[in-house]
Amino acid sequence: MNPLVAIRQFDQSLWLDFISRPILINGKLQRRIADEALRGVTSNPAIFAKSIGDSADYDSAIKALALQGKSTDEIYTNLAVSDVQAACDLFRPLYDSAENSSDGYVSLEVSPTLVNDTEGTIEEGIRLWQTVDRPNVMIKVPATLEGLPAIRRLIAEGINVNVTLIFGLERYRLVTEAFLAGLEDRLQAGLPVARIDSVASFFLSRIDVLIDPMLEKIAAEGGEKGELAQGMVGEVALASAKLAYQMYKEIFAGPRWEALKAQGAETQRLLWASTGNKNPKYDDLKYVENLIGPKTVNTVPVETLDIFREKGQPANRLEEGLDKAREVLRRLPELGIDLEEQTNFLEVDGAKKFNEPFGKLMQSIDIKRTQAQGQAVVPMAMRLGGYQAAVDKKIEELNDKNFTEGFWDKKADLWVQDEAGQQSIRSFMGWLRVAETMVGRVTEIEQFVHEVKAAGFKHVVVMGMGGSTMAPIVFKAAFEQGENGLPMSVLDTTDPGTVRQIEASVPLAETLFIVASKSGTTAEPLAFGDYFYAKLKELKGDKAGENFVAITDPGSKFVTDATAAGYRRIFLNFPDVGGRFSALTYFGLVPAALYGLPIGEVLERAIRMMRACGAYGSLERNPGLELGAALGVLAELGRDKLTLVVPEKLSDLGLWLEQLIAESTGKEGKGILPVAGEPLGEPGIYGQDRVFVYVGYKGEADEANTSKLKALEQAGHPTITILMDDAMDLGQEFYRWEVATAVASAVFGINPFDQPNVQAAKTATDGLMKVVEEQGSLPEKSQPVASQDGVTYYSAVQGEGAAEVLKAFFAQARPGDFLCLQAYLTESPAVSESLQELRRRVQEQYHIATTSGYGPRFLHSTGQYHKGGPDTGLFVQFTDDNPNDLALPGRSYTFGTFKNAQALGDLEALHSYNRRTLRVHLGADAEKGLRTMLAALPQA
Repeated sequence: MNPLVAIRQFDQSLWLDFISRPILINGKLQRRIADEALRGVTSNPAIFAKSIGDSADYDSAIKALALQGKSTDEIYTNLAVSDVQAACDLFRPLYDSAENSSDGYVSLEVSPTLVNDTEGTIEEGIRLWQTVDRPNVMIKVPATLEGLPAIRRLIAEGINVNVTLIFGLERYRLVTEAFLAGLEDRLQAGLPVARIDSVASFFLSRIDVLIDPMLEKIAAEGGEKGELAQGMVGEVALASAKLAYQMYKEIFAGPRWEALKAQGAETQRLLWASTGNKNPKYDDLKYVENLIGPKTVNTVPVETLDIFREKGQPANRLEEGLDKAREVLRRLPELGIDLEEQTNFLEVDGAKKFNEPFGKLMQSIDIKRTQAQGQAVVPMAMRLGGYQAAVDKKIEELNDKNFTEGFWDKKADLWVQDEAGQQSIRSFMGWLRVAETMVGRVTEIEQFVHEVKAAGFKHVVVMGMGGSTMAPIVFKAAFEQGENGLPMSVLDTTDPGTVRQIEASVPLAETLFIVASKSGTTAEPLAFGDYFYAKLKELKGDKAGENFVAITDPGSKFVTDATAAGYRRIFLNFPDVGGRFSALTYFGLVPAALYGLPIGEVLERAIRMMRACGAYGSLERNPGLELGAALGVLAELGRDKLTLVVPEKLSDLGLWLEQLIAESTGKEGKGILPVAGEPLGEPGIYGQDRVFVYVGYKGEADEANTSKLKALEQAGHPTITILMDDAMDLGQEFYRWEVATAVASAVFGINPFDQPNVQAAKTATDGLMKVVEEQGSLPEKSQPVASQDGVTYYSAVQGEGAAEVLKAFFAQARPGDFLCLQAYLTESPAVSESLQELRRRVQEQYHIATTSGYGPRFLHSTGQYHKGGPDTGLFVQFTDDNPNDLALPGRSYTFGTFKNAQALGDLEALHSYNRRTLRVHLGADAEKGLRTMLAALPQA
């Protein structure tokens, strides 16, 4: 049997004298708990100095906290508390188990600067207890004379205490007295004493390190004293421990203790500390094997623990050689060695040994803190030409009314004046500081990633719509898969061909499926989840749930259903963060971490932008406010088509911006239309409704785009340029654009956090699906105006044949209009190329902006703008026969029918707002049908 496990039969508990973020994340600590019967962890300032100060593991967290204006002390406390909380959570099952034997604890020490400060120790002990907020944390307090009253008070407060820096027997007796008195104080106050645990940490190897050289010197002098001294070398620490244990048995017996025990009190166990051997002459396990005994704890360094696992010989030895132990301590004064004097020195020296590395750690944190606060955000260059004065005036106006301060105070009257609208706004502003919250969740997410990999998963599929999937799409496109990440696919369409492609491309049994739905009622992700759950059930039976993760808001029905289905994990997001503002929450960061990205660094960059936008006090310049004011003013002056230009790797950033901006601003007949993926042309093809935004990378040549942008600027078009250092700066840009979108909405006087017109399409779709369930198929509500070469056209315009219908439809285009292509098709390079060709030809011939999106994705994105924004759209919807249709488990309809219902439902909603529409049904072969339609399109 593994000696680490076998030692439990002697009722001794092994704790680990070490903590660091990597072992919390990578599963090493969990494996020791599960496989090696590890029953607790102790930490101290020296350990944290090594973990935090001597590594880069905490750098992103340090920077993020520094940017929030935290002091050096606050940063250290946050890091230490976070690690202790994570460790407590790993030990919680042991702590909660019936046979925990007062184990499952993680210790956190008060500042070593408080070693002689009673009141300071009490205050910090209570504060740490409340901050960690775990029942299985122990607060470490030194056994100094000033620490003793603090121990008594903390025990009386119901706080678990690990009493540290005990070197001598007399001080140990005083420690037990403080513990007992604290319990009695608590009973006197009418409070319970059960589940209040304490250990008395007796430091051992340091005793021999101090005393042995004295003994060896006397031994070298020879004679009777020399012989006596030689026999005591290496024995004083063990003798002290053995006699301390006898004191323990005496103290925790008799009437006084029995009265406390009757009320549920547990003894204050002895904990052997400083048990790593520091003398190469001694056996490596000297302070482990010789001190095994009932109701004791040994906290062991990593190296010693590993040695014991390999060659340990567990046996009950603690009460062996008691006569010899008494003899050693009795005769030590004969050699002129005052043990109490020496242990008092060790107490002072021990505090110093903690204080010195702690001071170096604080200095290291302070340097990193200063560096972080000096880092600038990604610069933005706005070249607005004749519009600059109007934008400057708006920025000045916003600053004059303290917009930034009111923004961070969530003053909803910055946007709207009605009470209902203001309440809506206040209830969805959690995104402002969610990045701060998520910094504290990084360890939790990274632990989960290691759990997933350890379980053998080989692929991740994120399934959702709109804000639940946009950020993962951007992360996947902008970054290479991380070294320790998993390949990732994103499913955000009900198109059966796409669902089939996903299914065929992944190893189902080894794939983790993330079902992401803020409300928990979104039809598409629930359908995806049901489909793949049924597939996994065929493979794994009742264990299918192991392959599924939910991300949703608390209280949704989906939480109940996912729990019943045995989902591996349910991440509860934040109700006060809307879907399109959720990139920096679990929705964006869990997939990013699984893909192998350092999410702590992404968050640190986001907080850097938060700081620049006034999160921690107003600044002279606010980049989010400036961008938002510019976009708002430009839109009000007719420049409402925000045309995004990016290098190839950032192409999907447009998907995220489309939803954020269009869904937030497109209402009450107003709005900014993001134009993404449009081929960039010469100035002559553009109307006076454009503002061009380039987002790229410093030092990365993108001549094809930048030269055209220069020409556009010279032609009088406003341009904005943002150059990131690297893809990590997406954290900054997510935040900048969220702020800018909210500010632009304030310029318009609208609520950026609602989507009042989205429901129209959902309601129409629901009505159509009801017909399907009753009649078995979708109703045909309109007749085609043309049908030619297998392609059918539906529109309010008339014409003889396809070419005439197309000519009549596009003849409706007016300056300032836009074309919106809505492709309810299987996404493929050929289909995308045909859509791009259509955009190019319309843009060149009619000089209007063009957008394109695959359905039903855009329903959760730009759909709000299509109904609630200005009536400037020409909408061309593409559908096909769904040749690769799939049945949906537990439903009377297929994926294809569901998708077609969404298409027709959206068409009905557009008609209800009197939008100009053309539906083109491409038949069984979408790629061929698109080529046919393009051939019929009149040339200029």
